[in-house]
Amino acid sequence: MTISEFDLIKKYFLSSTTNPDLVSVGIGDDAAVINTRPGEQLVISVDTLNLGVHFPEQSSAFDIGYKALAVNLSDLAAMGAQPMWFTLAVSLPSVDEEWLEQFSLGMLSLAQQYDLCLVGGDTTKGPLSITIQIAGTVPSGKGLTRSGARVGDDIYVTGTLGDAAAALAACENKAKFNADDMGVIMQRLNRPTPRVAVGLALSSIASACIDISDGLAADLGHILEASQAGADIRLNALPLSDSLLQLDVQSRTAFALYGGDDYELCFTAPATASKEIESLQATLDCAITCIGQVISEAGLYQVDNESHINLDIKGFDHFQVS
Repeated sequence: MTISEFDLIKKYFLSSTTNPDLVSVGIGDDAAVINTRPGEQLVISVDTLNLGVHFPEQSSAFDIGYKALAVNLSDLAAMGAQPMWFTLAVSLPSVDEEWLEQFSLGMLSLAQQYDLCLVGGDTTKGPLSITIQIAGTVPSGKGLTRSGARVGDDIYVTGTLGDAAAALAACENKAKFNADDMGVIMQRLNRPTPRVAVGLALSSIASACIDISDGLAADLGHILEASQAGADIRLNALPLSDSLLQLDVQSRTAFALYGGDDYELCFTAPATASKEIESLQATLDCAITCIGQVISEAGLYQVDNESHINLDIKGFDHFQVS
């Protein structure tokens, strides 16, 4: 028996409301009705993931569901927002209930970690594509943006860089790793860790913030452009995993600087906040590394070994002609 669209939604996506005081109407009507608290602002983001672009064809349904929500959570983390609700639009070539069960388990298992409520969406027939719109809240006027970096601020990144890009390269036979290292970097590609707790903690510390989805150089470049500033970074300070350190210097640096899909945070903060940021590492169990400083001269520069070399500000671009 073929399952209907509405039965599909009820069976796999009808999650319990975790914020009953804020969600007046959830799944089951034409639209969700959300209440807001006084003194708060909504922060809203949307991302689409397509087969063969955002996840390899061999990706498991669980990993696809997990990552689809994780990348949206990362956007809220970059804004210093508390995640609250999301909607899901999924296009499916056919109804595969085993696939749907694993997909929903991956997505909703992550949602539960953040008390995040699925409040609506849509299902259609077509090439595999997942679009999630996510919403969260920040105290009025307290959300982080890309435009607040100031000359003299330190530049930080969370976690390690380049693992996901290296994993994708390995899937395309453009890089080689042993089985153990391959397992580590594939986990980073398929199940990135949204730095929500870090983003919330940075809301009163950071001057600017962005999540690293298209590569450090490109995304730091967005901060610099919005803030009308430049940056000196130390390539030998870029945080790399033990797996990435197995590669030659040129390859691992390229993955860390220009590879996408890290979903770590890059942020700036006044030098006076260094001790406070250092203490966050232990409190939140997340590595936070200072990689450079904001300067007045426009552009991105390498300052290793007493050199001052201009670096390309580039990254992944869906419409870039190769």
